[in-house]
Amino acid sequence: MKDYTAEINAAVAELGRIAYEEARRICPVRTGRLKNSISRRELYDMAKGLTSVVIGTDVPYARAVEIGAGKRKPRHYLGGGAELAARMAPAVFTIYLGGKSRW
Repeated sequence: MKDYTAEINAAVAELGRIAYEEARRICPVRTGRLKNSISRRELYDMAKGLTSVVIGTDVPYARAVEIGAGKRKPRHYLGGGAELAARMAPAVFTIYLGGKSRW
């Protein structure tokens, strides 16, 4: 049986890229500081051989923009990126696994 770890890791990295790009695309912009602060980091767990992706920002008001604060409505830019990646996951995994779904 073939080991699909490399293909799965590549698909996860691609989905992280998709989520990151979508978050930056839909991020509300007034000065550009929040949009420019969005970062993506790929982490590799050597013990498990698995890749994960973390997307976030260190701007103090980022949470208030994402989930809303006071009278301001939420602007789910990070959540929107994650939602797009989740919707695209079946297609991305199918592509990276060579059209052979293992699930």
